[in-house]
Amino acid sequence: MSDSLRHRGPDSAGGLLRPGRVGLGFRRLSIIDLETGDQPISNEAGTVHVTCNGEIYNFRELRGRLVDSGHVFSTRSDTEVIVHLYEELGPSFVDELEGMFAVALWDDRAERLVLARDRLGVKPLYWAPLEQGLLYASEPRGIIASGLVDPRPDLQALARYLTLQYVPSPASGFAGIRKLAPGERLVYSQGRAQVERYWSLEFSPRQIGLEDAVTELDQLLADATRKRLVADVPLGAFLSGGVDSSVVVSYMAEAATDVKTFSIDFEEDAFSENEHAQRVAARFGTDHRSETLSPDILELVDRVVEFAGEPFADSSAVPTMLLSGFTRENVTVALSGDGGDEAFAGYRRYVLSTAADRMGIARPAARLLARIVRGRVGRLGDTDVARAIDAAARTPDDRYAKLMSHFDPAELSCLCTPEFLSESGGVDAWAEDLKPPERLNGVNRYLALDTATYLPGDLLVKLDRMSMAHALEVRSPLLDYRVFEFAASLPAGLKLRRGGTKVLLKELARRRGVPSSVVDRRKQGFGMPVGAWMRGPLRGWVRDLLLGDEMRGRGWFVPARVERLVAEHVDEGRNHTARLWNLAMLESWNRHFCDR
Repeated sequence: MSDSLRHRGPDSAGGLLRPGRVGLGFRRLSIIDLETGDQPISNEAGTVHVTCNGEIYNFRELRGRLVDSGHVFSTRSDTEVIVHLYEELGPSFVDELEGMFAVALWDDRAERLVLARDRLGVKPLYWAPLEQGLLYASEPRGIIASGLVDPRPDLQALARYLTLQYVPSPASGFAGIRKLAPGERLVYSQGRAQVERYWSLEFSPRQIGLEDAVTELDQLLADATRKRLVADVPLGAFLSGGVDSSVVVSYMAEAATDVKTFSIDFEEDAFSENEHAQRVAARFGTDHRSETLSPDILELVDRVVEFAGEPFADSSAVPTMLLSGFTRENVTVALSGDGGDEAFAGYRRYVLSTAADRMGIARPAARLLARIVRGRVGRLGDTDVARAIDAAARTPDDRYAKLMSHFDPAELSCLCTPEFLSESGGVDAWAEDLKPPERLNGVNRYLALDTATYLPGDLLVKLDRMSMAHALEVRSPLLDYRVFEFAASLPAGLKLRRGGTKVLLKELARRRGVPSSVVDRRKQGFGMPVGAWMRGPLRGWVRDLLLGDEMRGRGWFVPARVERLVAEHVDEGRNHTARLWNLAMLESWNRHFCDR
């Protein structure tokens, strides 16, 4: 099990074995305390043992407090504070931690295992209940390597994946393997596993003006960045040329010297952000380097499938895999701008959804227009414009679900065979995973939903799995839970205003000197021209995967429907990029993990 995760920690291996009781395995990526920080780490009496994937950013403050209480430390590692906090607080130790972490702690005396995942889900934690006990690991492959869980597909999870492009917690894509949700801990004792939530994001807007909000956010991000610069190895930063990564680089350049930044470029102008990244790098004096992604990506795609572990269809994982490998050649830790869109409302879909909420009286006209558009483009072949019109014609709940879906329930009923629909239980991800919380209104409804689902299920899976495939640790100041709590306390007008997104964060960016051409440009996103490539150099690959005997033999999809999707995209110029990539990644995952 430990060896299967060597890529996450190539520097050393550690373990604790209590035959018939517990085994803790660990692979280390050395970041802090290179000499004495190997894990597991135990308390003074040798009765509490911990392993931790990630970083505890407030370990210095915690350590000082614990030393004052009489605890004796044997390392300089950030992880050691956990065992001493457990001695003081029991399983509630996790409430005191600031950071990104997946923790496994064993208490010899109580014969109790505690698993915990950080508040926003930056680090992953999977587990599998067995008759004789429980398995856990940072990735599904660690559990599969035990030989105690067969890698069989969970069709209920796959039905959700087809809609969402990822598998939401607590499922994993594999029958019998689960994952803790962000902000959850699991306590296993006397043969029973109890999962409980220790943190959730609460939205409670307060009265605060722009000036005070800028000041408060500036202090938060300066502190969050400073804490993420603690390391005994070289650091750098991802720099896309967008607002979020540019703001992070501005703080990093202020707190450190000789800052190295890295980005991915494309030959296609519509996807290239290199000009903007270069402009930010020049503004803050960083040593900037970029790598160009070409259409020859099949080897990268295979690695994405292998290291994602779960079915995963965010195509931006491919450039992220390349960026991570390129960055790891130069540094061991990289800061990123992830989290800014979900905290401060950075997506255009927030503008569309909230505007349509206010225009409910016009919904009948929108429904008529949607019927006309659907009649022209076909049920499974809509364009981005058709999706937007169709979404505007729906109820608020269904509208956002439509904007977030690869396949909606009606489309799945046409695409999937009766056997698949029966075995999957006809799961409706719209009702179960994409329904915004009713207790909230305005943009907060959608921010809360994305923070609970899209952020940990998609973006953070991509960030963790693609970077750790290269043993690169990525830290994001914007994913500090205090930043998210602050953002959740803001009035809506500091997030969206007159069709503009990320009002407060953009204002802070301007004041920190981020070029106006970066702050004011339309959000581009970190995508790649995979739709065009599937009509060109990837055409044969798509056909072989989706129209071959292996996929047909699974009996999950109606062959004629799949053939129609491929033909419409490849031969007729219709846009089915997301759907075809979704199906291709699912078939690749099956071949890599389940057909062996």
